[in-house]
Amino acid sequence: MAVSFEELSVGDEIPVFSITLEQMMLWQYAGASGDFNPIHVDKEFGEQVGLGGTIAHGLSSMGRMAKTVTDWVEDPGRLKKLKVRFAALARPGDTLTFKGRVTGKSEEGGSRLVTLEVEAETQDGVKVLTRGEAVVEL
Repeated sequence: MAVSFEELSVGDEIPVFSITLEQMMLWQYAGASGDFNPIHVDKEFGEQVGLGGTIAHGLSSMGRMAKTVTDWVEDPGRLKKLKVRFAALARPGDTLTFKGRVTGKSEEGGSRLVTLEVEAETQDGVKVLTRGEAVVEL
């Protein structure tokens, strides 16, 4: 069922999305993005440089945040703005949870806009994405 501008209230939460990262996902994202930095694809290199192994691409986490919001509004074209701060590392084995909360509603020039505060955290509560904001048009 589509989200309704009228039914939303400030403070409403959107459905969360969780995913457990696997090394294969990092390799796949490297192939899709062209970012083959060894900190993402070579465990031994990640260990040598003090990261304890590979780390996920920050933009892959941002992309999953976009998925969380666009799944909620059922249309990727409704996402008008997305910004986040990359606050901590995510690595294979981490379960990331993406969430959002309505912080504002406005009508501008015939557009109905909903602003969300968004973030992502690991299974241990470590904030991977912070200071996030998404704006969707309903």
